[in-house]
Amino acid sequence: MKIVIDPHYQHHAPFIAQLPRLFDEGQMELIYAKRNQVGRVSHQGETMIVKRFKRVNIVQRVVYSFFRKTKAERAYLFAEEYRRRGIMTPRRVAYMERRQWGLFTVGYFVSAEAQGTECHLLLREVKEFDVKLADAVAAQVVLMHSRGVLHGDLNLSNFLCTEDSDGYHFTMIDINRSKFTTGMPSDDACLKNLVRLTHRRDLYDYLVRSYARQRGWNEDATAAAALQLLNRFEH
Repeated sequence: MKIVIDPHYQHHAPFIAQLPRLFDEGQMELIYAKRNQVGRVSHQGETMIVKRFKRVNIVQRVVYSFFRKTKAERAYLFAEEYRRRGIMTPRRVAYMERRQWGLFTVGYFVSAEAQGTECHLLLREVKEFDVKLADAVAAQVVLMHSRGVLHGDLNLSNFLCTEDSDGYHFTMIDINRSKFTTGMPSDDACLKNLVRLTHRRDLYDYLVRSYARQRGWNEDATAAAALQLLNRFEH
């Protein structure tokens, strides 16, 4: 088992090394269980989120063993890159990679727990969405793009939102498929990055128009192009 721990959490190293076993044995709270699984565990006042990525097939075992960084390692590295670029994401704790016969089989990424509500619950799952929150989401995407961050799965479930007297604040999760550029990505790359935001048409149209307005783009042309991309993506 390869284990890499952020220096800030080295004092928890003996406990962190046990997390894959605790996860596999069902000794932590399971909070998400689909393709990947996510658990929550506390230790000495620290609450940690453990993501166990789906076990890979034989071809992926070879690729991740010799040619490409695993999702767990990318999540760990990208967490620091996000924070370096001023985009909030849960603080990284560690990542682990299990191997069998020299080949990678399964990875784990550990982060500190972040506060916030997934934006799809606040925007998509309501009859009338809050336009101020939608504008804030669009502004968050503009901010990420302006700092050369293209989130690899930019859907509303991956925006954790909190609100205080200063307005809305966002923490981005599930970042392991992100891409980074020097400066603002191309307009085409930015527009394509919006396509996963939501399948709810009225909300998608509003978010795209708000993004265009904040970028100084033509709203109608941007919305039409974005709708074409969404239709292509869905079909």
